[in-house]
Amino acid sequence: KATVSVLNCNHLHTHITMSIRVDIADKEDQKFVEDVCLPELVSDMVDEVVAQKPRPTKENVAHYMKEALGEKHGKFTSRVGNTPMVEVPSPNPKVKILVKCEFMNPTGSIKDRIAEHMMNEAEAEGKLIPGKTTVVAASSGNTASAVAMLCSVRGYKCKIFTNTKCSTEKINSVRAYGGEMIVGPSGKPADHPEHYQNLAVAAAKEPNSWDVDQYDNMRNPEAYYRSLGPEIWRQTNGEVTHFIAAGSTGGTVSGVSKFLKEQSDKVTCILADPHGSCFTDYYMDGKHDGASSFLVEGVGKDSIPGAMSFENIDYAIRISDAQAIKVCHEMSQKQGMLVGGSSGLNIAAAQEIAKQIDEGVIVTVCPDTGLKYLSKYYNDEWLEKNEVFLDEERYLTCKRYKEPVVLGPELKHTSLRKN
Repeated sequence: KATVSVLNCNHLHTHITMSIRVDIADKEDQKFVEDVCLPELVSDMVDEVVAQKPRPTKENVAHYMKEALGEKHGKFTSRVGNTPMVEVPSPNPKVKILVKCEFMNPTGSIKDRIAEHMMNEAEAEGKLIPGKTTVVAASSGNTASAVAMLCSVRGYKCKIFTNTKCSTEKINSVRAYGGEMIVGPSGKPADHPEHYQNLAVAAAKEPNSWDVDQYDNMRNPEAYYRSLGPEIWRQTNGEVTHFIAAGSTGGTVSGVSKFLKEQSDKVTCILADPHGSCFTDYYMDGKHDGASSFLVEGVGKDSIPGAMSFENIDYAIRISDAQAIKVCHEMSQKQGMLVGGSSGLNIAAAQEIAKQIDEGVIVTVCPDTGLKYLSKYYNDEWLEKNEVFLDEERYLTCKRYKEPVVLGPELKHTSLRKN
């Protein structure tokens, strides 16, 4: 047992000096402290806490202290974030492409970050009561699983709304966690009462209900600003030059871009978007006509969510379904990474950008695992039915292939080369 006290703390122009006294009575403990080099451990701990920038509460700081000192025990559901970053093939030897393996979160997707953050905040505000509150969410699938998982261990009922575009695997995962899953029709316009988001809004009006509201809840981008952004900056040692991410709620690209731009205005932030999504049209012209059909789940949209901010977006790039799915197969068969369609889209976008810049470090995200799409992107019958042909003879001429297009505010196509 030890008693720790701060002797003094001096704020200088460029740094803070702090003297800490540690009183340890037991001689065996004293020897242990000497053997483990406690000053170095404390230094690493401070680096970790500062890099993560947790909310300034005793509990949050304690969590990161334990992480820095190597204490890894705890509940499975607490292992959200701090995902590995790995390198994937780049077409340009002077451009490194790094991806955050968000499929290594507890439910296999990036959405565990927002579900945990939004529910933590709602609990702190007294909006959730175990055994009484029903959590309602509209989701294309991943947030659904994340919310259902957290509700199952925290004592809440949950009611999730999606549409028929959602994969069977994601629908079944919600039910496996004990959640109620309502599947509405696909293809309904955003203002139609049967659109799955509007079904959730109606359900949230029932007594003792709380709506996750991931599309308009600003805790969504805040979660990525506080966690994913700092992780990327730390894991690249501040060397990231380009960040690329597709949007659905817009939380990832909005929150991470904001954080990275605050660290360096030289970081270029790029929105990856499926051909058919309305995001690129809105980014370019400030208006849109909704969306046309596209196959990749969890990215792209038919309306502009409140959580989506274009403020820190420098460019947008459109990627086709066929190219995104082809990259998925390349990743699984050549890199051992079984990833979802949004991951394929993000990596495809990063590879296209790598062709058009001289040098740099591109970071993107793999939002979820391909295990959620075995019935779709990795199913030959589904690919044939949807006219996605990945063989060399038919790939470039199939219905679902279109040339990638890079767009900027004053350009209809740009090479992205900086002056």
